[in-house]
Amino acid sequence: MGALTPYHGRMPDGHIAKLVAKTTSKWVAGIAAFGLISVGGGIVASAMVLPGVQVIHGATQQATELFAALPEELGSEEVAQSSHIYSADGRLLATYYDENRIVVPLDEISQHMQDAIIALEDKRFWDHGGIDLAGMARAAVHNASDSDQLQGASTLTQQYVKNVLIERAVSTDNIEEIRQATETTTSRKLREAKLAIALEKRIGKEKVLEGYLNIAQFGSNLYGVESAANYYFGGIHAKDLNIVQAATIAVIANAPNALDPSQHPEDNEKRRNIALDTMFKEGYITQQEYEQAKAMPVASTLDLTPVTTGCAAANKFAGSAYYCDYVVSVIQNSPEFGATKSDRDKLLKRGGLEIYTTLDRKVQKQALNAAVQTIPKNDPSGVGIALSAVEPGTGKILAMVQNRDYAVGTKTKKRETSVNWNTDIDSGGSSGFQPGSTFKPFILAEWLNEGHSLGERFPAMKSDYSNTNWKAEGCVEGDIYHVGDWKVANSTRGSGTMDAIGATANSVNTAYVAMEAKLDLCKIQEQIEKMGIHRADGTDWRLGPAMALGSNEIAPLTMAAAYATFAAEGMYCKPIAITEVRDSSGNKLPIPEADCTRAMKTEVAAGVSHALQAVMTQGTGTQRTIPGGRPQAGKTGTTDNNVAVWFCGYTPQVATAVWAGYPTESKALRYIQIGGEYYSHAYGGLLPGKAWQKFMTSYLEDKEALPFPEVSVKIQQGSLYPVPSVVGMTVQAANAKAYTEGFTVQETSREYSDSVAEGRIIFQEPGSGAKVHMSTSSISVIVSRGPEPERESDNDIEQDNDDDEDDEDFDDEPEENLSRPRGEQ
Repeated sequence: MGALTPYHGRMPDGHIAKLVAKTTSKWVAGIAAFGLISVGGGIVASAMVLPGVQVIHGATQQATELFAALPEELGSEEVAQSSHIYSADGRLLATYYDENRIVVPLDEISQHMQDAIIALEDKRFWDHGGIDLAGMARAAVHNASDSDQLQGASTLTQQYVKNVLIERAVSTDNIEEIRQATETTTSRKLREAKLAIALEKRIGKEKVLEGYLNIAQFGSNLYGVESAANYYFGGIHAKDLNIVQAATIAVIANAPNALDPSQHPEDNEKRRNIALDTMFKEGYITQQEYEQAKAMPVASTLDLTPVTTGCAAANKFAGSAYYCDYVVSVIQNSPEFGATKSDRDKLLKRGGLEIYTTLDRKVQKQALNAAVQTIPKNDPSGVGIALSAVEPGTGKILAMVQNRDYAVGTKTKKRETSVNWNTDIDSGGSSGFQPGSTFKPFILAEWLNEGHSLGERFPAMKSDYSNTNWKAEGCVEGDIYHVGDWKVANSTRGSGTMDAIGATANSVNTAYVAMEAKLDLCKIQEQIEKMGIHRADGTDWRLGPAMALGSNEIAPLTMAAAYATFAAEGMYCKPIAITEVRDSSGNKLPIPEADCTRAMKTEVAAGVSHALQAVMTQGTGTQRTIPGGRPQAGKTGTTDNNVAVWFCGYTPQVATAVWAGYPTESKALRYIQIGGEYYSHAYGGLLPGKAWQKFMTSYLEDKEALPFPEVSVKIQQGSLYPVPSVVGMTVQAANAKAYTEGFTVQETSREYSDSVAEGRIIFQEPGSGAKVHMSTSSISVIVSRGPEPERESDNDIEQDNDDDEDDEDFDDEPEENLSRPRGEQ
């Protein structure tokens, strides 16, 4: 070990040696010889640091070997730091910490603060080499006496070493290391002394002082002078601390709880005045500065600024606490931030992260206003409402609100909750809500994927289905989740037949179930998975026919991101809340990405948007249009018994999903007053539709009205298919053939034919081989009545007329309808 800074004390070496002998007589044989060791205070001065001391027999060699065997490398000096979460414009939303600490360099700590801590804790800091031999000698003399009050002589460097060892042990939850770092033993003091000597040689005095001022505790869960300055003096920085403030903080390190000025101002003031006295005697302050500072009561200088840990602090930013809570869940659940959830949580609370989010505070305020103006937080009904807004093409979450105040713990007040209704259960959210008819566009997307068109028609009247109506090939083993014999009815108008646009605009259940019956349920599942749709409770998707009507519980954020896929012309982006994360050293960390992928063809997305625009112009959303004639698409949703009501919609710039209902029970929204209005039955176009309209109108007010892509003729009318030849066939045979090729046969009339036998088809329109869209897949035919009879005598004309009347009656009887719904391949 190299030479240390020379000792400038006055005690002769011979006297020190005598003290060593006296001290060692009180200690375990072999440890104290050839050095100075105080009981509890832990003083060692071996021949390595006191060259003039004479060798004492007995324990000398043992003590030398013990000291030499101790480690010289302190290891990592990283300390726990607070992490901060910011809005998109850089406003602090929340702080997370195990230890409230903000690390700053020495040049950002006032000189008064540096002087105060040195004057109070280690006056010879700039002179010693890591251990203070004069202090050690003084403590040794005292501890060798018969006094019961033991003294120590730890320098700032030794205190820093001790704090680093404790910090490291705490960060790894290592109980044994915590014990070793805090035990009152000679071995601990020996280790600290040697580490202090090596540390000062390696990093120098300034870095030691900087480290101590950042690691030491200065109050209840206040670590480092920056956090202390922020808290005690109105949010100021450590670089701005004056003499009084610096002395007030400096004394706390000796007893962080007992001398906390916010709790014990009088005790702190007594100790502060001692610090000021020492600062004056050491020449750090003038006589005038000393007198002025001492005359100032501690209590009068305080301006306490508490730092709330966690997302509750973000409540003041338009209810952003739930958004913040989602950001925290992303950190805790994403492998980018650690291998285990424990590692990620530790990084958040100890890693000093700077987390920047997508949250736009202006948009958040617009969203909150829309939600609480529709259903106030204190509404007597207790009905909840939640809104999520996502930017198409990027996945950025623009807003996330609900009509509750965020609170954690078991003692939450009425209209408070920690549950985020917008997100999944593994993100601190609920188990989701059935989306009702807002799920229908996903069925429509698969319908168009399979080559069908918006023009194909479906039965709109009540229909009965059994388990044999459905197919699911390749994605499930055994039976699919089914509903048994199922009678499908409508909550809105529906009769006869209608095309996909009409079925979507008017949200006709029977038409959509008929559409679903022609599709493979497995293919539907594949499509929705591409759009990020999943159950909010984390369980497997319930694959079955009822999913067409929204039977699976889904979170509003998931719905907003899925609808954003249509707005982004078929590109699905995972919803993202974080744009950048930097560690305590300023390095960028990997973050979860949107990973935008194509979920469907552009023409399919355009077709869905075309149908959903009809909802807003001629269907269930006509009362909730955004003013100004802006192109917009949307869909209402209402579950059985009006338990949950939804409105999901979008423009090219933003997709928004709104849910309303009772968050913790399946209770019907019927015969109830909500938001000051009476509802016999709540529907998607009412409560959530109102909030959607309010938010979208305010959000888009200063934005350009952008069009949706044009829908292709193929999507509107379907692909061209060759018409089969049915001339010469019976109607029954023609129907059977046409059925296999997706066509139907419609008899229009009967005519005499000399060349075609009675009952067989003479003529068809469209003709054989013509290519037509499936929306016009009916083949009109004329059927032969056989050869025209020869004219009879005048006497038989009257009888012939009677026969003709019978024939006309026969003509009006329709053939048995063997056709199936149009469009099936």
